[in-house]
Amino acid sequence: METIGSMGSFEWNSRDGKFYFSTLAASRLDLPPNRRVGMEEFLDKVAEHDRTAVSGAFLLDCSVNKEEINLTFETAENRRLIKLTAVPVIYREGYVSGIKGIMEDITEQVKIERERDMLFLLSRDGIAILDMDTYFKDVNGAYEAMTGYGRDELLKMSCLELTHKDDIPATVAMMKTLVETGYCDRFEKRCIRKDGTYINVQMNLILLPNGTIMITTRDISDIMEYQQKLRRNEQNLRQLFEVSPIPMCLTDGKGKPILLNKMFTDIFGYDIHDLNTSSAWWKLAFPNEQYRIISRERWKKYTVKIAAGETPQPIQATVTCKSGAKREIVFLYSVMEDVGIIAFYDITDRVAAENRLQEYISIVDDNVLILRTGNKAEILTVSNAFCRLSGYTREELIGKPAMILNHEDFLESVQPVIMETIYSGKPWSGEIKKVNKNGEEFWVQSVIQPVFENGIRMGFVSVSTDITDKKRIEVLSVTDKLTGIYNRIRLDEVLSTEYVRFKRHGLVYSLIMFDIDFFKKVNDTYGHLVGDEVLKSLAQLIKTSIRESDVFGRWGGEEFLIVCCGTDADGAYNLASKLRRKVELFEFPSVDRLTCSFGVAQIDAAGTDDMVKRADDALYRAKQGGRNRVEK
Repeated sequence: METIGSMGSFEWNSRDGKFYFSTLAASRLDLPPNRRVGMEEFLDKVAEHDRTAVSGAFLLDCSVNKEEINLTFETAENRRLIKLTAVPVIYREGYVSGIKGIMEDITEQVKIERERDMLFLLSRDGIAILDMDTYFKDVNGAYEAMTGYGRDELLKMSCLELTHKDDIPATVAMMKTLVETGYCDRFEKRCIRKDGTYINVQMNLILLPNGTIMITTRDISDIMEYQQKLRRNEQNLRQLFEVSPIPMCLTDGKGKPILLNKMFTDIFGYDIHDLNTSSAWWKLAFPNEQYRIISRERWKKYTVKIAAGETPQPIQATVTCKSGAKREIVFLYSVMEDVGIIAFYDITDRVAAENRLQEYISIVDDNVLILRTGNKAEILTVSNAFCRLSGYTREELIGKPAMILNHEDFLESVQPVIMETIYSGKPWSGEIKKVNKNGEEFWVQSVIQPVFENGIRMGFVSVSTDITDKKRIEVLSVTDKLTGIYNRIRLDEVLSTEYVRFKRHGLVYSLIMFDIDFFKKVNDTYGHLVGDEVLKSLAQLIKTSIRESDVFGRWGGEEFLIVCCGTDADGAYNLASKLRRKVELFEFPSVDRLTCSFGVAQIDAAGTDDMVKRADDALYRAKQGGRNRVEK
């Protein structure tokens, strides 16, 4: 048994109640490696408060109810947290013969999550977690204080129940945008408190990878009240301010921006939250420190002259917008009571330019496997998450054919189907087997979509999910531990699938059943360890002598089965004859030469069970006929 990445594997045999742990799994539990361990000894390594749950999962949930195990327990000695995932091994008769699974040490992961939870609890902003139906899943203390509701009350409510009725349509529309883009910044609405009053809040929302929504909420009622007061006292000025075709800004007595008009935000890209201090504008609009110092000194001299009643020459400067674009601006300044008014005249020759959207925000780039290619499947862009999984840097991947990441098995079988689908303008989805920089295999579930601009295909985009662990568990559940080939569970699945194809499309297939002649003598003479080596050598010999489309597995003991897909009885007979000769000439370790007897049968309307019986009968005739024979 081997480890899987950072996860150790294990199996439990229901007949003798013994565990066998990989070296890594044994080290997680502080058990000696390469030794079978009883349930009691295993449970001794589990913290006492978790033993009942662990034993119940193995002995009842999985062994009796045939359910998958997913649990976390604490070890007894070093207090590590272990995540355990396992599946029952079910034989054809329906009984559970054992359990196979993997174990992962998640102590550090949990520690990080607890630290994150602490930040969640201590945040001065209200934080809430919602499900996709807008119902609360968790809130912090600041959110409780803000709304007046207790946590238990909130967990029974939807956030729409706290929303002012006039703001519900905008909130629903915002949620749709959130689902489409993954985030929404500075959304404002009125929140109804438990006592019936409402407050103005500003919310930042983000769609988390686990399908929940995180909301950070801040009470901006004081700001809103100030703005409302300003509007009431200076209504005429405000109307002029808002509709002005000139970018304008109001500042307080210390030069801090307190209000911007729409044209200011449209031209420069900054909003009032970006300019929350008097120095923020200078740092953002004048990123070059030397140029910022010169411009600010000129501005100070200019405003001093204005305050003294003079009429100085307006200031001209190069301003950096939030987008990074440069604009030549003339500044005009005046004072009304204690409020400063700045008008910005854009004297830059207006040039039409396309708005560039930021393709990936950091959370998507770090968590979603995204690959963009041109029409010739050359890689154009790739996400950090994909680089991390593949082991390549962006520089190593960009410009390379996307196919270099695909496993050779995939290139031969599935790649042509994908290319035909996406080049016809249709999306393709499915599982892809890939190879990382170190030559290690990994699996992804992908959707590959053609990208069009003005009706012209410009390339393709692939969005994927890492399913490597899922595939590894699948392999463990259908692999014979000793020989490394398929076990009877997998063979039964293949026989069932092929029979459906035969019934639906008439696609014939055949069976080759064989075993080792006088294998008992090998065990009796040389011992079971030598017998095991013989079985492993035979499995490798046959596996390398058949087609990739043929399915080869261990049927039981020294008996093996080959499902010859798309092959009639004559073809299977010829293959069995070749295999018989190969076995006869092969030198097995320790025992030199051995032979095998073969039985062949072809599927017909009588079904799979009848075909297996006929192959078994043929094998029996081969034994009765002197062994080292093929019968059908």
